Amino acid sequence: MHSELQHSVHAGENAGIGFPRLYDLLVFMLTHGREASYREALLDLADPRPGQRLLDIGSGTGTQAMAAWRRVQPGGAVVGVDISENMLAVAARKARQARMDIPFHRADAAELPFRDADFDIVTVTTVLHMLPPARRQLCLGEIRRVLRSGGLALLVDYAGATGARAHMSARHGPHGRFDLDTMREGLVREGFTNIRSGALDWLSLHYLSARKA
Repeated sequence: MHSELQHSVHAGENAGIGFPRLYDLLVFMLTHGREASYREALLDLADPRPGQRLLDIGSGTGTQAMAAWRRVQPGGAVVGVDISENMLAVAARKARQARMDIPFHRADAAELPFRDADFDIVTVTTVLHMLPPARRQLCLGEIRRVLRSGGLALLVDYAGATGARAHMSARHGPHGRFDLDTMREGLVREGFTNIRSGALDWLSLHYLSARKA
């Protein structure tokens, strides 16, 4: 999301993004109307399977959680978390209208309200750059805690030298100041293994994936 527009949709510190319709419009514009393909590409990295439980941190208006829900059926479950009440209200309405049983919770990414070892997959999409640096490691610790042994953590955000980022949204504001690659050490510190990384074909985003030992 372009930094100036991102600033305009922030409701304040620790409140998240406050204007869901504007957010959805921005995603539509930035993906050139191909948000569904963008979401599926992200989920391909996590490869959710029927019967699995997936936690989507920073679920926004619920589009990715809903795409994940389709993949984990039959028998699976998806739970969404966001800090913005406005975003959660839209996400819950979307899920109801689509007749998908997806609970959405208001929670800080660094203080998840779930039991230990409750999920097979945790996805964190363009969230870490919005967290204060001191809370990013706490977030990784919470991800490790709620994952089952062998579970997958998928982090998607901006990475690499700012000047080398092709997409405008990756070069400005909090996006341009954040480098996902710096989180690799944090994953190691939390005991994650099989750490993989790479670039996506969307918005100059990158990913880190890792398994809980």
